[in-house]
Amino acid sequence: MQRKTTVRLMLVLVALAQLAYAQEVTFHPDSTQPLAQRWEWAKTQGRQTQFKKGYWIGYSIKRLMGENSTIGSMHIRNGRVMRGPGKSLSELIYSVEMPLDFSDAEKEKSERKVVKDVGLFFLFNPREGTLAEIKESTFELSVEFDGFPLLWIGPAQDEPSLALIERLYRETASSKVKENVISAAGLHGTSTRRRTFLANILAGNDATDVRKQAAFWLGQNDDPAALPILKNAAQNDRTLEVRKQAVFAMSQMHLPAAEEALYALAQNERDREVCKEAIFWLAQSGSSRAPALLKDILAKNTDTEIQKHAVFAVTQLHDKQGTPILIELVEKHQNLAVRKEAIFWLGQSQDTRALEILKRIASNEGEIELRKQAVFALSQMHAEEAEEVLIELAQKPGDRELNKEALFWLAQRASDRAITLLKDTVDKNPDTELQKQAVFALTQLHDNEGVPVLIDIAEKHNNPTVRKEAIFWLGQSDDSRASAALVRIVRGQKQ
Repeated sequence: MQRKTTVRLMLVLVALAQLAYAQEVTFHPDSTQPLAQRWEWAKTQGRQTQFKKGYWIGYSIKRLMGENSTIGSMHIRNGRVMRGPGKSLSELIYSVEMPLDFSDAEKEKSERKVVKDVGLFFLFNPREGTLAEIKESTFELSVEFDGFPLLWIGPAQDEPSLALIERLYRETASSKVKENVISAAGLHGTSTRRRTFLANILAGNDATDVRKQAAFWLGQNDDPAALPILKNAAQNDRTLEVRKQAVFAMSQMHLPAAEEALYALAQNERDREVCKEAIFWLAQSGSSRAPALLKDILAKNTDTEIQKHAVFAVTQLHDKQGTPILIELVEKHQNLAVRKEAIFWLGQSQDTRALEILKRIASNEGEIELRKQAVFALSQMHAEEAEEVLIELAQKPGDRELNKEALFWLAQRASDRAITLLKDTVDKNPDTELQKQAVFALTQLHDNEGVPVLIDIAEKHNNPTVRKEAIFWLGQSDDSRASAALVRIVRGQKQ
């Protein structure tokens, strides 16, 4: 009996869930009518009583896009990608279910381009007659209409759709909604009308975020005629944010001319921030020419900040193409700051090719700043071989500054071998300065792991200077064992 009751309860819950997600849809009787005429029909319907709280008007356009790509909202449930609650748009509008497959096999398919339907949905507040929100979605996914009914007016061609969107933009006061309108326009195919609409906004007087949105969408669709518009904005726009967004938009265009434009901007030292932005996106582009272009910038540019940014950009090249460039910079570049930057990023690369060059720089006589930077870079490498090199450097005879640097960074690694070396340095090294550095390094161990060793040094070491150093650092500790040891020392007691 209990089992039957449980089953009935589950069925009721399923029915309630389906009811909660039921979407009211009113269809236009003739989808062959001009879009403007169907739109006015929907606006007239919106004045009726059942739509008094708000309503959506929806139609679809065609978009060329990746076979496995989607537009719209998805949800993660139990680690799986789901289309969200309720019916998919395909089922809701056409009563036909479309598969949504995110299996590994599906992801591995080639991303060939296909034409897909994209739904555009406009939420209106009938009390004010204003556009409140826009949503876009491909038909495999579901759209959450927030309880408001949908007036579906069918498919549309790009030109009448863009004409309608231009009108909505002119009638909209909210900057946030204007950004939504621009996104809807951007989803249309390449055309003079689309480009002109976005270009006019970019060059206009709207808020910065609105104009940034226009720049972004100009960079989509690989429209060659949009490139000079974006290049002009990157060079001349009144706000830095828009100039940088124009650079990013250019980086999204799969056109050789776009790469050339980025390279030209990357050499323009008059606008440092735009120059840096162009350098970064050149590296991200994945172009086969990017390594050579970045090397050229590093060779010719005279602005240290831009050069350092270019070094970072080199680290963003795909498949560790940047490692040989970093090594060459470390060995040959004339600017000390650039060499230090390259050393730092060699350590972050975790590339085995970096080990030997970093060891050589740290060991050789030369600029102490470079040598210290090389020691730090080695400390950032996870390989055991890096720790071996640090231990060697910590014990290198006659090189106190390097020894001290290596001891400090070995303490940060906190491995068993590192801790043993620190203890041995305090106990056996005849150089008081190195003993004191080892004492300080022990204070850097995690979870107060060095406190027992410091107590032992403070109470028993035969070098008074080293004992004083240990006592000082025990006084800086909030560990109760340190406090107790200091009390014993003051009282002349032994543990």
